[in-house]
Amino acid sequence: MRSMLVLATLFSTAIAVAQVTSSANLGCTVVAPSGMRCNGIAVPDAKEEGKKIPKLFVTDMTLRPGAAVEPPANSDCLLIGIKGGDLLNEKPPFLHVDLGRDSVTLMPREQPFRLRNKGSENVEFRMIEIRR
Repeated sequence: MRSMLVLATLFSTAIAVAQVTSSANLGCTVVAPSGMRCNGIAVPDAKEEGKKIPKLFVTDMTLRPGAAVEPPANSDCLLIGIKGGDLLNEKPPFLHVDLGRDSVTLMPREQPFRLRNKGSENVEFRMIEIRR
């Protein structure tokens, strides 16, 4: 009986469907050598007649001490803190951006930014890019 069960298991067929997502639009910019790591997912184009729907691009980022990140062109960005940290905006108005755990910060496209990790530990956050 056991040998029959093993043979049935060996000859069974398993079918799996893979979900394939393009990684061409992740929008990561590396400013310092080995300073930033990121990965993410892009939402495919929605084909609606006569409607222009915003596109969302979600990227998980880790900034090492001294590394910087610049915004994607012509996009609003939401920054969601994962691992606490404080980043310095190197463009006017030169403010600090607190990315404490679960904090949410809006970085509008009208106010360009370049965020640098001035701390001594990695800063992890999620950037949600909103293209209109």
